[in-house]
Amino acid sequence: MASQHSEVRALRPWYHDFSRLGLQTHFLPRRRDQLRALLNPLRRRFDPHYVEKGERFSIRQFLKPSLPAHTINQRAKEQIIEAYLKQSLGDMAAEAPSCLDLFCADGYYACLLATLCPSARITGVDLDPQEIERARTAARLLKFSNLRFEVRDVWEVVRVAAGEPPAYDLILCTGGLYHLNQPADFLRALRALSRGHLIVQSVVTLESHDPSYFVTPAPGWKHGSRFTHAALGRWLTEAGWITLDATLNELPANPRLCDRGSSYYRCVAG
Repeated sequence: MASQHSEVRALRPWYHDFSRLGLQTHFLPRRRDQLRALLNPLRRRFDPHYVEKGERFSIRQFLKPSLPAHTINQRAKEQIIEAYLKQSLGDMAAEAPSCLDLFCADGYYACLLATLCPSARITGVDLDPQEIERARTAARLLKFSNLRFEVRDVWEVVRVAAGEPPAYDLILCTGGLYHLNQPADFLRALRALSRGHLIVQSVVTLESHDPSYFVTPAPGWKHGSRFTHAALGRWLTEAGWITLDATLNELPANPRLCDRGSSYYRCVAG
């Protein structure tokens, strides 16, 4: 256990809390991690290619540490995403479904999916090599043999699949759609990969409920976008997805209304 902890500690900070899966990834905060989070907005301002997976960190939090924002938000998201995973798995005829986890970050939801369906064949994709290292480490320590993780651009995944037969029974697209400048085009491109279900989660704005609302770059960013829950639903329908379930809730640790909404859709290929 000690060696396992030392390996996980070396990869801090982790975006997700894996404790319910049997892996401790959250420890008492290090001041250097907090300082790095404090400087995240500055890094984003000067580096247009920086994708901020970590939290926004305030001086108040630095002086008085509390639970990380992404840990609080994970609690708000996980219950809905897990319910959607269970419903989709229950609807599938495939005994060993082929699954794709896009924007997988540290692989938490891929690992959760492997727990819910040990026979699933799961591929996780993320552009960040350090996140993929975390994902591979978590899968190995949790002894999941049905997981593989790749450092790839999600757009490359859909481009390579163009013209090929649909390959995936379940596509999971959580947490990264709002990092794209053209999310509607991406959802349309995903249709060619799917022969079954799609689960989408994204940050959305609560400043508007207009199904036509779309802003790029995202407020305060040099990349990404913001849109509404209704806009996401419209894009999915226009891309040929049939909505089975939809939910909107709030991310309590995000102070700005443009970052506070969290939109969820469970769909099937039309």
